[in-house]
Amino acid sequence: MGRNDYFKTKNVSIKNEKNAKREEQLGESKPIVIENVEFEKGRVIKILDLEAVTTTREDMKDLFDGQGLAWVNYNKGDKEAFIRFDKSAQEALDHVLKDGKFILSDTELPASVLDGDDEEAYWKQAATEKAEFFKRSRKRKAEGGRGGRGGRGGRGRGGGNKRRRQ
Repeated sequence: MGRNDYFKTKNVSIKNEKNAKREEQLGESKPIVIENVEFEKGRVIKILDLEAVTTTREDMKDLFDGQGLAWVNYNKGDKEAFIRFDKSAQEALDHVLKDGKFILSDTELPASVLDGDDEEAYWKQAATEKAEFFKRSRKRKAEGGRGGRGGRGGRGRGGGNKRRRQ
């Protein structure tokens, strides 16, 4: 093998290593899968048929104010909402029912307390989303902040007292 052949193969192998490393960094990492989740049963309400209703997360918070509300999982345009409580969701739901009907934003909607497999699936999904959120935030912190030239501060140019420059 001649000198030129050696450098050609060496350059090809270096490019392959760089590409593999770049794909690893840019590509989607393995999704987080949570198998066992510990939770207290009867703490989540599911509200359906929200696509036709103009409501907000704040409307839901106001409706359940003082009922031990912990978290509202809803974004505008979603078909369903999940509302998590620190105490019994059934008690909170019973407290806001009007004549046995759940009314949100002047619209009667089906609402129920999650139980069984649906409740377990909700808690697994919530734990997965939380883990992914913290994974992303750790990644942002690891990337560093204001390095390089510029950063914060600089070389003392600009700003200052304009009266003194006259």
